[in-house]
Amino acid sequence: MRSGLRQADELHSGVTPPAQMLGSSTGKQVILMVFGVVLLIQLAVCTAMMHVYEMEQLAGLKEVARTALMQTMHSTNKKSHSPFAKQDIEKLIAHTVIKGLAVYGLDYTLLGTYGAPPVLNPVNKKSTDTYLSPDGLQYEVAFKSREIGHPYNIVARLNAANVAQHVAAHTYQALRIFFLMSLFITGVLILAMLSLPLAPALRRKDDLIRKMRMQAEDRIHKLAYFDTLTGLPNRTYFLENLEERIKNKTEDNANALAVLSVDLDHFKDINDAMGYEIGDKVLEIIAQRLVRSLPDSAVVARFSADEFAVMVPLQPDQPDSAVLADKIVFSMLEPVSIMKENFLVRASIGVTHYPRDAGEARHILRNADIALNRAKAEGRSTVRFYSKDFELVVQQRAQLLRDLRKALDGQLQLYYHPQFDLRTGAIIGAEALLRWWRPDNSREGGKYISPAEFIPVAEQSGLIVPIGEYVLRAACATAKMWQDRGLPPFRMAVNISGIQFHKSDIVQLVADVLKETRLEPQWLELELTESIFIEDTQKTIDILNQLHEQGVQLAVDDFGTGYSSLSYLRQFPIDRLKIDQSFIRTSLLNLSDRMITRAIISLGHNLNLKVIAEGVETKDHEDLLKEEGCDEAQGFKYCKPIPPEKFWDFAISYNETLAKNNKTWLVE
Repeated sequence: MRSGLRQADELHSGVTPPAQMLGSSTGKQVILMVFGVVLLIQLAVCTAMMHVYEMEQLAGLKEVARTALMQTMHSTNKKSHSPFAKQDIEKLIAHTVIKGLAVYGLDYTLLGTYGAPPVLNPVNKKSTDTYLSPDGLQYEVAFKSREIGHPYNIVARLNAANVAQHVAAHTYQALRIFFLMSLFITGVLILAMLSLPLAPALRRKDDLIRKMRMQAEDRIHKLAYFDTLTGLPNRTYFLENLEERIKNKTEDNANALAVLSVDLDHFKDINDAMGYEIGDKVLEIIAQRLVRSLPDSAVVARFSADEFAVMVPLQPDQPDSAVLADKIVFSMLEPVSIMKENFLVRASIGVTHYPRDAGEARHILRNADIALNRAKAEGRSTVRFYSKDFELVVQQRAQLLRDLRKALDGQLQLYYHPQFDLRTGAIIGAEALLRWWRPDNSREGGKYISPAEFIPVAEQSGLIVPIGEYVLRAACATAKMWQDRGLPPFRMAVNISGIQFHKSDIVQLVADVLKETRLEPQWLELELTESIFIEDTQKTIDILNQLHEQGVQLAVDDFGTGYSSLSYLRQFPIDRLKIDQSFIRTSLLNLSDRMITRAIISLGHNLNLKVIAEGVETKDHEDLLKEEGCDEAQGFKYCKPIPPEKFWDFAISYNETLAKNNKTWLVE
């Protein structure tokens, strides 16, 4: 009754009740307009967020492509040639996100294209460095030479289908959230217009919206600062946390920190053998062990696939950094068991301290990495504490690498070490040995750098490929020159690095060099280390067979010190075994080394292989090898490695002496 009277009074007074107003066509339009405005605002925010997310995904795709390119490129001193081998580029296009390449020189001369041709043209200065196809499935990137560490400019066409799928999935999820939020906000506005006593309900709606916003912010925060696999903080979080601690430091040592860089040794082997799914589970377990082994105050972060970082405040009543490192090592001792498989995981650890070693966050992390690299260089599965001497070594190595790049322009030279037939005494070969004379400002004008010092740097940097090409070409040219000048032909032995063997087209290179120098293939011998036979056995067999079909001889260098397996001696077309000098030098005093020498000689002969021993320094060494039936010898007893012109004089004199004794041929 009272309700009816109130409605009548409102009608007579010309005032429309809120419920009636919202139920009218005008009210519905107002509701739709409010909802539309709110939704448009949300969509604008969503669009901006998705654009940022897409750019991040594309940046990650670019980094993956850059890493793949750097691992596939070969260093060469021929800047007019493409740095890619045919079989490597086929694997690159087949198994990575890269689907096409255009390679340009520093002067933007096109050196070659592979796969799907890119649209981007770096020759056009107005062209951008990136291009995303309208359908979002193809992404093109222009890499400058400074980005890839090689004197080339490269345009890569990348498969961005996964990026488009990820962006679409995130967009769909964000739209759902924003749509629901728009409904809630519109509902709140409607309730406010109705002026109903629903404050508690509105507060619940506000709480729900606030909760949803907090959940979204928390999700974004986790994606930005935490590793999705292990749940540990990532590099960004670790670095910001370290910078914050340094910023809030006090005058005393209460803010002293230990920072440890932890790298899992040979973790790639687990991924290669068992797959990434098993590898990820191993990483999760290792991450849990790291956290459990360290104090609650420690920050444990995952930096990359198999690298972790630890930050621990150092207090007088708590363990020091050495004890913390030992705890990490101890946590790794128990095998990781997954699906009835046990995995032994070991770690190399580098340790540095704040403020003792550095005062800035990035320098602290760099010092930890320097100590870690030292631990890995000294055999892995060990702990090393940062020292300024380590940094000096890093700087010296960087300088050595810079100087080695310059050395390719004329500072490298070859010495030759003669090889002899133990039965006749005749020279039957020469080994080409690399020497580097590095000029400096000293009185002597320079000094020789030991191969033991610069060869590892050349292998790690990839420079061993152009260096190896130089050695092969120079050695073959010298051998042909000696033959043309009248020396009887003998084989030229050239060492081939494992990196050069697997990362360059060694078969084509040998064929090209033999053709250029006009040296007959039977006078070239390639000395291969045992490590070459371990990697990709079938590919190695194919390469060796192709080399052998050319007529080139093959020898196993330093036999007995590495992966000595009868299986590869049986499978591979090998002509000669070379006994490592370490056995020869001690065989007169060490019965075990003499027995090893005897066994290698017997093994070689049973497999119809020639056997040569290096490190022959005395007549006693020579007599021992003759007694054991060794075929050939090489060492300081006969001659030290000498330059080509001195080798010529030595060979002439030596052959004349042999001729006088009627033991071999006479050089005419």
